[in-house]
Amino acid sequence: MVSAKELRCVITKVSPNMMLARDLLGDGDGTLLLRAGTILTVNLIRLLQQWGVCVLDVVADKQGSPKAAVDSVNGLSVKYQDTVNQVRQAFGSISHFKEVPLRKMRELANQSIEPLVHSGSILSQLHVMRRIDDDYTFNHSVNVAIIAGILAKWVGYKEKDLKDIILAGLLHDVGKTQIPLNILNKPGKLSADEMEIMRLHSTFGYHFIRQTNGVPKAVALSILQHHERLDGSGYPQGLKTDEIHYAARIVAISDVYDALTSDRVYRRGLTPFTAVEMLIDEMGHQLDAHVCSTFLLNVRDYLIGNVVMLSDGREATVVLSGRFMADRPLVRTVDGEFIDLEQNKELTITKILQA
Repeated sequence: MVSAKELRCVITKVSPNMMLARDLLGDGDGTLLLRAGTILTVNLIRLLQQWGVCVLDVVADKQGSPKAAVDSVNGLSVKYQDTVNQVRQAFGSISHFKEVPLRKMRELANQSIEPLVHSGSILSQLHVMRRIDDDYTFNHSVNVAIIAGILAKWVGYKEKDLKDIILAGLLHDVGKTQIPLNILNKPGKLSADEMEIMRLHSTFGYHFIRQTNGVPKAVALSILQHHERLDGSGYPQGLKTDEIHYAARIVAISDVYDALTSDRVYRRGLTPFTAVEMLIDEMGHQLDAHVCSTFLLNVRDYLIGNVVMLSDGREATVVLSGRFMADRPLVRTVDGEFIDLEQNKELTITKILQA
């Protein structure tokens, strides 16, 4: 029986931005197709129709009408870019005055970024809002704050702790304001000496934030430790396992995922599917296994329904997650052929065309 906060809709009446109220299971084998809370997109609705789904339980408002879960893509893009612009201005102030405007950064985290974290569809839209220019540090800071906030929700963070982790993501690279621009924006591989200077950013950021009153411990240690790794191979202190703060582990995974999937002046960003494979390789020995697996198990829901380009030039729609965390999913080409990329290792996904 559908609860008062749910509404059963025929598929032809379902609209983009509605949210699934219940897990959607496949007929017969009970395979989990989409999780409750999934935001429906045009592509997902089309895919559900292809699956033969006739009705869906969607989240309803108090009056029993379908509740729009998210802003439009255009609305999200405007809010996102406005936030990036404000971060650019704030980081410029930090570079000049050598201090962190904590009140302004908290305001950005709480009033601009947290609503994006709760928007539902932002994770699937981040890759289409990225740009290749000198804004990378600012875009990356906003992206990591968003991803860290979403991941923190998935591992159970609430209210103040969630706000702190968003702030930690926003400020994790604040020390880069003290790195020379010729190194920060170098269109190529850094030399060993340049890399040593770049690696100072986490220490610079930590010293900045330690001079600022009212900074939570989780935020300060995330800035210092987001490049530490469980096996001791990270920097600046070569910490291992429990020596690394839990919040820093969340920020680390968010940082790696966004860095892998972002375009840079010297390389194209990887697809989320390739990034997932690389995170799987690092899970357990470098990245926290519980946090990483939580991220990878949830992020796949944002990839189902994406229109992608295959390495043979064909377009396809992601139909089902791969055997493990969406690394090599089942896709359906435009001519109706289903391809299990876990079985067909010769094909890969080279680009997301539409989220």
